[in-house]
Amino acid sequence: MIYLLSEEGRNALRKIAGRSVLYAFDFDGTLTKLSPQRGNVKLSPITHEWLRELARRGPCAVVSGRALDDLAPRLNGVVPYLIGNHGIESPLTGSDGLKPVEHICREWTKRLDGDLGERLKDMPVEVEPKRYSLTLHYRGADDPSVVERVLTPLLQELNPIPEVIMGKASMSLLPPGSAGKGKATVALMSHLRCEGLFFIGDDTTDEDVFSLTEGLVMGVRVGFHAESKAGYYVKSQNEVEDVLRFLVHRIDGTPETNGSR
Repeated sequence: MIYLLSEEGRNALRKIAGRSVLYAFDFDGTLTKLSPQRGNVKLSPITHEWLRELARRGPCAVVSGRALDDLAPRLNGVVPYLIGNHGIESPLTGSDGLKPVEHICREWTKRLDGDLGERLKDMPVEVEPKRYSLTLHYRGADDPSVVERVLTPLLQELNPIPEVIMGKASMSLLPPGSAGKGKATVALMSHLRCEGLFFIGDDTTDEDVFSLTEGLVMGVRVGFHAESKAGYYVKSQNEVEDVLRFLVHRIDGTPETNGSR
């Protein structure tokens, strides 16, 4: 992985800035800091401003595991394109295709609130229904791997058996065959007739985008991770603001900053 704010990384950014590229960003842990209080997460004023400036200069999207009705108010129209529920909800999604997905998730929720939930009552697992997917959170666990060993066989009892996306002390459950972040984002890129995709994310859930074999011109992981498919990384979430600023200055042809705030 190449450090994005190194000279080599900046040269790569210079090559894509101003091209017909869709700039896409994960939300939690990328545009915002991670927080156990998910309901309180929002963009910082500075990130909001630079993201808005970038969106004025090129097509921008936010791609999140959050449901769209949760995500949209946190962005307040700063970017025109939102993809939620790990790619299930997007500007290209038809309502008819979502009905069977919603039914499956409703039945899963009943099971997890009922007989399966009884087997989890002594574990710090929170079930978050998101209409078209579910996420099981266990950040309060002393040892998340213990929770995962219990959850993995239990989820096999759901009907249909979900596709599971591992996150940071979380498991996201998607109905079989549902669009992932990668498929949904590259579909939006094609719909907008962009020639490439730039994407920043911070989690295992974002590897679906980093693993794309076509369309992705730059994948950036927040935090170095040797096993990531992303070609580039930034050291922390704070540096995402520096990337936004760099892109805006490069597109405008104004002097580039070196990360000073």
